[in-house]
Amino acid sequence: MRSLFPLRPRKQDLEWIGGRYTLSRNIQENGELIRPAVILWIELPRLIIVGSKMFDSREPVSFAQTLSEAMAHPHEGSARKPSRIRVADEELAEELRRIAGGIPVVVAQVPELDAVVADMERSFSEAMPTELSYLAGGSIAPEVVARLFAAASRFFRAAPWRHVTENQLIGVDIPALEIEGGCLCVVGGQGESFGLLLFRSLEALERYGSRTPGPRGDDEELLLGDEPELLSISFDRKRDLPPAMRKEVDQYRWQVAGTKAFPIVMAVDENAVPRQTEEPDLRVLTACAAAFTEFLGRHRDLFAAADPESISESITLEDGMTVTLTAPLYADDFDDDEIFPFEKEPFIEITPPRRAAGRNDPCPCGSGKKYKKCYLDSDLPSVASPQAQDESVHGMDFRLVRAIGQFATRRFGVRWLGNIAEHFDGDEACVDLLAPWTAWTIAVDGKRVADHFLEQDGGQFSDRERAWFEAQRRSWLSVWEVIAVEPGMVSVRDLLTGEKRSVHEDKGSRILVPRDTLLTRVIDFEETSLFGGMYGRTLRPTDAFEVLTRIRSKLRAKKGDVALEFLRDPLAGRFLIDCWREAVAGFDERLSIPPILQNTDGDPFLLVTDSFRFEQGMSAEIEKRLAAMDGVDGVQESEGETEIVYTKPGNRAHPGWKNTIVGTVLITRDSLRMETNSERRADALRLRLRDACAGLLSDPTRTSEAPASASAAASRGSRKPEGIDPAEEQAIIREMKEAHYRDWVDLPVPMLGGKTPRAAARSARSRERLDLLLREIENSESRLPAAIRYDVSRLREELGLDPAK
Repeated sequence: MRSLFPLRPRKQDLEWIGGRYTLSRNIQENGELIRPAVILWIELPRLIIVGSKMFDSREPVSFAQTLSEAMAHPHEGSARKPSRIRVADEELAEELRRIAGGIPVVVAQVPELDAVVADMERSFSEAMPTELSYLAGGSIAPEVVARLFAAASRFFRAAPWRHVTENQLIGVDIPALEIEGGCLCVVGGQGESFGLLLFRSLEALERYGSRTPGPRGDDEELLLGDEPELLSISFDRKRDLPPAMRKEVDQYRWQVAGTKAFPIVMAVDENAVPRQTEEPDLRVLTACAAAFTEFLGRHRDLFAAADPESISESITLEDGMTVTLTAPLYADDFDDDEIFPFEKEPFIEITPPRRAAGRNDPCPCGSGKKYKKCYLDSDLPSVASPQAQDESVHGMDFRLVRAIGQFATRRFGVRWLGNIAEHFDGDEACVDLLAPWTAWTIAVDGKRVADHFLEQDGGQFSDRERAWFEAQRRSWLSVWEVIAVEPGMVSVRDLLTGEKRSVHEDKGSRILVPRDTLLTRVIDFEETSLFGGMYGRTLRPTDAFEVLTRIRSKLRAKKGDVALEFLRDPLAGRFLIDCWREAVAGFDERLSIPPILQNTDGDPFLLVTDSFRFEQGMSAEIEKRLAAMDGVDGVQESEGETEIVYTKPGNRAHPGWKNTIVGTVLITRDSLRMETNSERRADALRLRLRDACAGLLSDPTRTSEAPASASAAASRGSRKPEGIDPAEEQAIIREMKEAHYRDWVDLPVPMLGGKTPRAAARSARSRERLDLLLREIENSESRLPAAIRYDVSRLREELGLDPAK
């Protein structure tokens, strides 16, 4: 049988790969900084771009619609459809399958597309506009910017977003700079967009929260001289700054707090449209950053208190300027949800360190009463509040996790968290796991903080909530493997304890596939099982095996099931999370290394073209001679061009292939073009052609190019391929897999130490490694469309392995 992947785009191997990317650099459009995004479609094997769309990353854009547009109006050639589609994300694949009309859509890595986007990023960086400047074209003195950088550096190091939430407003008055009744807000509590916002007034804050940006003509310039309603400082990496700003930083050596702490200033007018920043704006922001950093150092506990008394303090800065700050600034007339539409409530509110309050100490809430009178003996508002009878279990858990975090911080200070928050800072995949795991697992003074909370405030809880506390006490963090998936249900097996569960899970059942491995907690509650927080990245079986090996070695439990009490220990849980994160990082690092492409002979993959000329009228004789050569697999005439394909018998590495294509020859009226995929094959086939057509062909000219060169591939001339019937393609793939796995069981496999799978199945020592290999294959097959998926249970049956394992 002929190889499924010939050397040039024939109808049976036309593949499109697509992806959505957010570019790393902002651009300025109509006076506004936007983060551009792009959707690209490229066609293999020529690596030509057939579709593209660039847009503002904040705008909703249909991924499927871009595919339809690319098929109807490709950037090169006439309308056509791919025979298969590859994307890197299951969510994108699901969107495409609804409109693909039977075209197979597979989920796999897209390194070819990643390389094209990387080239685009480099070109984009070189073409970045240089208008954005700290010095505003010379209208702002370098000394003014230097003072801003110094104040912003101290502000960043103080990390006020760890202590102040976005809805804790601070009043600001700076008479010397004509700021009266200003309103300061610290942002970054969600782990991103660190900085501060200064509104001219509370009314300006309210207007900003409810207004969309006003219209601006295409040719209208940034406004100068208008009084801004909002000034802000945010922080970015140096490499993400526009070139002019980077050049100014290098020239003047302004002070920064770190690689991610280069300040960006912005001014917004009354229409919520950014405008050019001016020197007075920088002076105001410098004063605010410097004064608030000093204020926070003196009154940090103020922002942790439940109902603090307002404090107003005037701070005189080094330059003699006086800034008066008032905190908290009460704004009872405003709805937080309207003022802060961007705010997301955190699971746990982390407040600054402080000593746990004793019974006779002043209450941290600021009431002036002793702790035992104000807090311990008071009837606190129920953490449950009035509950809806149909509150979901996950909703109840969210509410209780938040309450436990607030209680623990109030009772023990942040010592109950240790350095967990800093240790996992920036790991977005860990967020959904970390909050519930810490709330239900971490212990202080020899007891879980959740139990401290239950003992102190237990009278507030319903029977259902108490049952949830007990269910959480029985749970543990472990590595779970997906055994089977049905709509709304995921069956899993704990690879450390051997426990099995059928978990009710709606979203996960649409994403997970058999043999995915998860780092999660499973909660048994009300005669069902639920996931109780999961790390946001799954691992393949082989990568998870390395994690299991490390955790078993740490627990000294290399054989048999691990005791549950070990996995309930917070130290074991933290070690397991660290191992998982390292495995994910290792997987991502391996993906970042470009693959080494080889053909079936093991030669480096290189697209080689040898071109010959001959006298007109000799084409028929040349075709006759070449068609009589050994290894001809087919002769096809089309549009004045004759194509002859040469093959050789399949090799041991690919036993399912009866023939492997080694080259293609295309003959026109007065020229011959030979295409191969390596120099060795090109040299051998060219020698055969010269012998067969002795005296008829001119000396050849040779060109070659690497397949990863998108720009070179896009310029190559080639005939437009036609589509292939999806059912025919699926049949070819199934036939290939049947042949491959029929021979595979008796071929040496490196992962099995050179043993064949059949021999490994007879060895007790090798059966575990063979089982892992089969699970890896099953995991890969499960991500493919059902029509081309291979049933790995047949291999287990052939090898005498437990099919249900």
